[in-house]
Amino acid sequence: MRLDRTPVGKAVQDFTGVLDNEGVWVGVANVVGGADFRGYLGCEGDVDANEGFPQQLSELMGFLGDNFPAGHPYRDVHAVPGPWQAKQNRVAVPETTPELWILGSSTYSAHLAARLGRPYAFALQFGNADVETAMRIYREEFKPSDVLDSPYSMVSVKTVIADDAETARREATTYAMAMLRMLSRAPFAVFSPEEVESYPATANEQSIIDMYTNRTIAGTAETVADQLEQLQAHTGVDEMMMVLGTHTPGVDAHGLELLADHYNLS
Repeated sequence: MRLDRTPVGKAVQDFTGVLDNEGVWVGVANVVGGADFRGYLGCEGDVDANEGFPQQLSELMGFLGDNFPAGHPYRDVHAVPGPWQAKQNRVAVPETTPELWILGSSTYSAHLAARLGRPYAFALQFGNADVETAMRIYREEFKPSDVLDSPYSMVSVKTVIADDAETARREATTYAMAMLRMLSRAPFAVFSPEEVESYPATANEQSIIDMYTNRTIAGTAETVADQLEQLQAHTGVDEMMMVLGTHTPGVDAHGLELLADHYNLS
C-alpha cells in the first residue's frame, strides 16, 4: 500500500493543502454534554444531554438545510449564511452543506453514530477512553442511511512534531497546561514551555499535566509517523486527524513539513 494512500498520508496531504491555501474540508460535529441548544433560543425544557442530543442533531440538520416542516417551532428561524440568506440575496443556493460527523470520546457517541448512520470521529485528545471498543460498537451496530452505506470513521489525536524529541515534548506540555487550566475552570490559554516548567503545580496538578503530555503523540517525524500508523492499525479508522496547537510560533507548520518529508509528499 502506498503511504500517500494511507490515512496518515492522507492527513498530511490535507494539512499541507490547508497550509498552502489549496483547499479546506470542513466537518460539523456536536458533543454530548454541552449546553442545551434550546436554552440559547429561549425555549422551555430541561432535556438530559444524552437523551436530547439526537433531537438537537436533527434540529441542527434542519438549520443547515433550512428545511423545517410547516408548523415546526423553528420554521421561521434561519441560519446564516445558508439557503435562506442565498434566496434573499437572489444568488445560487449552495448545492452542498458541511459534512456532519458525530464526534465523541465515549461509547455513547459510538452507539448514536451507528444508529444514525453517520460518520464517527473519536477525540483521543480529550481522554484515553477505550477507542477500540468504541470503534467496534460503531461498526457492529451501524445502520446504513441516506448518508452512508457502510461505517466511516476517524480518530483525532494531539500531535507535536519537531526536529528532536525533547523539543516536541516541551511543546506538548503547553497544551497539557491549557487543559489543566480548563479543568480548573480558568480560561484555556497556551503558555510557553518555560512558563509551564516554572509553574508551582501541586502534586495533583502535575499529574494532570503529565497525563495530557503523555497522551500527546510527540517526537520526531519518524517517531510520530510510527505511532500514528500503529494507532490506525489498532483502530482501523478511515481517516486520522492531527490536533495541532503549540505555543512557539512556527512549530506546527515546521512539524507538518517534517512529516510530509517523511512520507515524500513535499
